[in-house]
Amino acid sequence: MTQRDSVFDRWSDRVMNLDSPVYGDERERTVFMEASSFGLTIGLYAGLAGAVVSAAFGLILLPVVLLALTILPAAATQWYAWRRGVHLNALVERSGARSAMVTMVGGCALVALVFAAMTVTVFAGQPLLPTPSVTLTPGQGPLGGAAQGAVIGGMIGAVAGMIGSVVSYRKARRGT
Repeated sequence: MTQRDSVFDRWSDRVMNLDSPVYGDERERTVFMEASSFGLTIGLYAGLAGAVVSAAFGLILLPVVLLALTILPAAATQWYAWRRGVHLNALVERSGARSAMVTMVGGCALVALVFAAMTVTVFAGQPLLPTPSVTLTPGQGPLGGAAQGAVIGGMIGAVAGMIGSVVSYRKARRGT
């Protein structure tokens, strides 16, 4: 049974725009779903790894933000599926209790590592790992020059991306 009449449901329908041709045919939709699941999984583990590393270097706020940003897509996925009558926990249970247990224990172990590293910082007054000293003076030394090149290159790349998007859009509209 689907429950799709709240403001959030209408908003998610509008954001997802599932009738858009961008999703392609049935096979392309399936691959798109698989790719999205793969990307979500990589994002979850990357967020957890980033939280562990930043906590080990004594940062307190960044790991919390990374954990929140890691949990948000997973929670949104659960909510979206639930509102459409699909219970993801029931699907996970089909994979077997051992597989679900390994995934949950692994994820919770990473979260425990984050808070353990933060505990060291909070109670010892110093990070678990010493923070490397990186000072950037614009235009001086290899790091200063590299940083200047990186920010200029990033802006040029972003502008080139915008121009490429407009050119692609115009080509697609002309049908060439």
